[in-house]
Amino acid sequence: MIEIVQAGQAGKTSLLLDMHRLRARVFKHKMKWDVYVTPDDLEVDQFDLPDTVYLLALNKDKRVIGSWRLLPTSGPTMIRELWPQYLESLPMPSRRDVWEVSRFAVDSLLQNPEAAEREMYQTVGAMFCALTEFCLVTEIREIFTFYDERIAKVIQRIDCQPHKVSQKINFDGVPCQVGAFKIDVDMLTRLRAATSITQNFIGEIELPPAFDRS
Repeated sequence: MIEIVQAGQAGKTSLLLDMHRLRARVFKHKMKWDVYVTPDDLEVDQFDLPDTVYLLALNKDKRVIGSWRLLPTSGPTMIRELWPQYLESLPMPSRRDVWEVSRFAVDSLLQNPEAAEREMYQTVGAMFCALTEFCLVTEIREIFTFYDERIAKVIQRIDCQPHKVSQKINFDGVPCQVGAFKIDVDMLTRLRAATSITQNFIGEIELPPAFDRS
């Protein structure tokens, strides 16, 4: 199940808290990143703003097991504020139809290792398809994201190659780059073929206030 949630959105507090716990579990405790975690074990930073939008994947118990943070390039973004060196070889526009995605995290709560791996594999595919659907519905034309070789392998496996990339620069000793992804129906078709996903995730979802067109 996929949810699109905006920070501070009424009725979504429990999902947002669960997302911040997931991020702490993945980034701080598993990956050992130097990130701030609150005393309540929530990973939060300066880009979790009131109008920030999140794409969340939920398991059958409605616990958050996957998350993505979406920020319009017309406002503050991680790449521009924290890693501007990557934009020297790949400029990022400041437009409402170009967004940055960050804080990609997936983790299963299942105890069986094989079942957990299967769930995470399926969740990754669902999140990429759902993100592409969401962008098509909301007329987001391009996505920028910062990633390392680990995520590059995932992107290659699901046939989701960027159409432009920055120069690779080591970050904390790991080669990283920024990729720009063109969002179109062809992208969604390739993702669905690579992941064997046929369902629509976004069609029945109530969009958050940031995308309210009434």
